[in-house]
Amino acid sequence: MAGADGYGLGPSAISQRVGLDKATVTRLLRTLVEAGYVTQDESTRRYRLGGRILWLAHRVTVGLDLRTFARPHLAALRDELGETVHLGVMDDVRVVYVDKLEAENSIQLVSAVGQTMPLHSTSLGKAMLAALPDEERERIYARMDFLPRTDRTICDLTTFREEIRLTQRRGYSTDDRENEPFGACVGAAIVAADGQPVGAISIAGPHFRIHDRLEHFGDRVRAVAAAIARELGTDAREPVDAGGRENREAT
Repeated sequence: MAGADGYGLGPSAISQRVGLDKATVTRLLRTLVEAGYVTQDESTRRYRLGGRILWLAHRVTVGLDLRTFARPHLAALRDELGETVHLGVMDDVRVVYVDKLEAENSIQLVSAVGQTMPLHSTSLGKAMLAALPDEERERIYARMDFLPRTDRTICDLTTFREEIRLTQRRGYSTDDRENEPFGACVGAAIVAADGQPVGAISIAGPHFRIHDRLEHFGDRVRAVAAAIARELGTDAREPVDAGGRENREAT
């Protein structure tokens, strides 16, 4: 939304370009200004794109690039730790798996690209929730059903809030037989420069192979998530207490 001089456009010029009458364009522009998508210069009265539309464009670009940039990091993590890795994004109150690289082990967890799972029972979901601003996270809590997936799924909101605070302190999340009876996962969010999670990665496998290495796996997924964020051109946010190395079994 810029004229030849680079200083925006007036309502008449915009109406000509979009094929709408000036009155309609003026009403639409007023709404867009109120929402932060368009700004109006007080001296010239011209309109140009606002910060929010540029922010949205950035988020779309990050989303398109995420799988491409994450893939080599996921492959290296799988080869290093010898377990299956996932890349997921948040879709309302669920996680969508957008990539999966399997390890060459005889026992695998059931998951597939395109599959969705609840936020509250997965390490991917917990990691992204922990990276959200408090108010946004609480709005999501209000829409979550907290239904059990196993007898270890956290279904109580107070306990779940404590789990998220723990995730924030140590910088990684865990799912210890909460989504599948014999499975365990360790996850970390990929955090954009605006502080919002654009996705998360996890390392997953049978509980008996993962449980005793939760802290080591947590350190590695946190480091790899930060590396992906840097490559995307974002700034990975440090956990609230990066020195906190509480290592407890997720319950």
